[in-house]
Amino acid sequence: MNDSNMSKSVSTRLSLMMFIQFFIWGAWFTTLGQCLGENGLGDLIGKAYGTAPIAAIFAPLFLGLIADRFFSSERVMGVLFLIGGVSMLMVPKLATGGVENGDAIVRLFLIHMLCYMPTLALGNNIVFANVSDQNMFPRIRVWGTVGWIIAGLANGFLGWSNSINIFWLAGASSVLLGLFSFALPNTPPPAKGEPINLRSLLMVDALSLLTKPAFLVFMACSTLICIPLAYYYSFTSNFLGNVGFI
Repeated sequence: MNDSNMSKSVSTRLSLMMFIQFFIWGAWFTTLGQCLGENGLGDLIGKAYGTAPIAAIFAPLFLGLIADRFFSSERVMGVLFLIGGVSMLMVPKLATGGVENGDAIVRLFLIHMLCYMPTLALGNNIVFANVSDQNMFPRIRVWGTVGWIIAGLANGFLGWSNSINIFWLAGASSVLLGLFSFALPNTPPPAKGEPINLRSLLMVDALSLLTKPAFLVFMACSTLICIPLAYYYSFTSNFLGNVGFI
């Protein structure tokens, strides 16, 4: 296989990885509020959506201590997607049992998100480590956005927006990507052999970037937009369902 064909093969695999990765998230997260509300689990909406930011807080610590130092990125990602997929596949049975299973359902969401959030950085790391030109990243990453959109459209066309079937779709897709991850290009741990630096691990050094006005404005806007975004994700699907849109 010549370099051109090899590059195309790698690009195709990475694009497919991005597509499925965001398909998983879009398959259940966007209409989770409506699904829980219409299946007698409305009291869980806040706790369910709260699992995402909690997982996002701990994801960098996991990456810094484990993924960046001891194992290839694609293998770590494969294991995480398999565990996260199995946890999501366990949700439908508990959901049919009603609100008395609420705490167990939220724990499964948390397990899934704790496995999913680190893969966002892992996926980017795999792409940057295996493309010859970093300008190729946008063309690969855009397939993640396409995957997110297709997941929502699929649920809509199938009539699953308010159905517990969204968890089957997300779980099965996660298991699929978990298996596919082992076929991704080998990406060795970037920090293998380096001593653990707590300042770097806790991202203390990154705070110096806040002295740059452009970065400070960016971070302030990103933080503020997350406040209404939390309400948007949690209750927009309920609103659209109540007005008969979905």
